[in-house]
Amino acid sequence: MPASKFKDYVTDFDGTVRELSRPMPERPYRQTRLGTLFHAWVEHRSGLVGAAPSPESALWESDDEQPDPWSASTADEADLERLREIFEHSEWAMRQPIAVEIEIDFVLGSHIVICKLDAVYRREDRGDRIEIVDWKTGKAPRNAAEREERMLQLALYRLAYHRRFDVPLDDIDVALYYVADDLVIRGDRVYSEEELVQRWSAARAAR
Repeated sequence: MPASKFKDYVTDFDGTVRELSRPMPERPYRQTRLGTLFHAWVEHRSGLVGAAPSPESALWESDDEQPDPWSASTADEADLERLREIFEHSEWAMRQPIAVEIEIDFVLGSHIVICKLDAVYRREDRGDRIEIVDWKTGKAPRNAAEREERMLQLALYRLAYHRRFDVPLDDIDVALYYVADDLVIRGDRVYSEEELVQRWSAARAAR
């Protein structure tokens, strides 16, 4: 189960299962392509090389769904330049990540959760706390309920990082950065593993 789909499962389990069972993948939307281009640019800008995908990732992604990260139309390039300019004025522009595009897979209940972390920082300005940031190029959440749903992905990232590197959950910060809106959403609530399993179990039971 990809962490990015967790919120879809817990809000509409049956609908998400039907969507994933479609026989043919859809061609990438323009917004998806722009997101891929932006993520590739941020990774390249950092000077770090992201971790190679695990064999399990092939279950969730295909080459047809992944546009060439350096291939952009004129319209894409204009939008990408706008996102670059916004990022260069963000709080992360002058910070060096300690990791980019790393994948951490872990067991949650009876499922393997696939977490792809966009960037990880050590924030010296916050007592060397770890911060996981997810770059978003789509639409920002419209209300508190949507914010809470989208933070579930970061809750899984926090748990994954804790599992892999033995950093206490309370010492890991998480943030969504909606670049086009220059909007930062931070997740102050620390979900326990038991809470996340309960959300999953409740969604399955309600189907």
